[in-house]
Amino acid sequence: MLDQLKIKNLTNILLCIFSNRSATKTDLVNETGLSNSTVSSSVNSLYKLNLLLHGGMEDSIGGRRSVIYKLNKDYGQFIGVDLYKDQLHIVVTDCQNTVLQVYQYLLTKDVSAINLLASGLEEILAAYPNVLGIGIGLDAQINAKEQIVVRSEYYNWHNVHLKEVIERQFQIFTYIDHRVNGAAVREGIFGNAYGLQDYMCIYESSKEKAALIQDKNICRGQYNYTGQMRNTDPSPESLSSLISFFDIAAICIGYLTPEYKEKWVQVSNCCASRVICCLEESNLIEKGMAAIAQKEWFQSIYFML
Repeated sequence: MLDQLKIKNLTNILLCIFSNRSATKTDLVNETGLSNSTVSSSVNSLYKLNLLLHGGMEDSIGGRRSVIYKLNKDYGQFIGVDLYKDQLHIVVTDCQNTVLQVYQYLLTKDVSAINLLASGLEEILAAYPNVLGIGIGLDAQINAKEQIVVRSEYYNWHNVHLKEVIERQFQIFTYIDHRVNGAAVREGIFGNAYGLQDYMCIYESSKEKAALIQDKNICRGQYNYTGQMRNTDPSPESLSSLISFFDIAAICIGYLTPEYKEKWVQVSNCCASRVICCLEESNLIEKGMAAIAQKEWFQSIYFML
């Protein structure tokens, strides 16, 4: 059985490769702070476990070319869930966050949200028996540390142990978060905030909350509700104030309609270089929840086992 220090080293390397999409051993030494021998031993172990694959060779600059390592996309799958009002949207991704399948369910008065979620997961897991983790996003006040839905007004939930409910039924690692947080984490891994330490994400599909990332970590506040927005109409003054107050590199704006895009473009002239407006990807929230579940799985007891 692996000792705790080796598990921590393996986890750090997996997180680094996932966050950067690929890395050489030199990259891993520089980013993790681990020694050359530790990185080499850990990478070799992960390669033997089939978690890593060779992704080609680094371009030569006169010396020996380095192997580029990537996650093995076929090692397993992750499920990303967006439970939002009467809609349940789910995606299945591979280990590189590429969508394999999309599912949609409609919540009715005859079925509770938890029962609909459970039945949907049951159907998906029958088709994908090698799922490693499930990420569930919802608009709610959440105790992120304890993984408890403190309050969800739409479903009239109070102190619901959603992670425990799903894990007990399916015996698969589960992680819950506010739906916009997952999308923001993915934005930093694969999207417009790639390479940034500090940024904010605002999405038209999640107008009730913005996500703030500082030092690559989600700023949560009490019950994971930092960024709750009562007024989503921007102004040049509010935009400049946000950027200055939080000292962020950029604000990423995801739009679905031309009207929403135009509203932000009109006020972003004051700091245009730090405002990134892009059309929201399809299944953005679900893909984000799959990505955050994968990052958390690397650090869970399920991965250690």
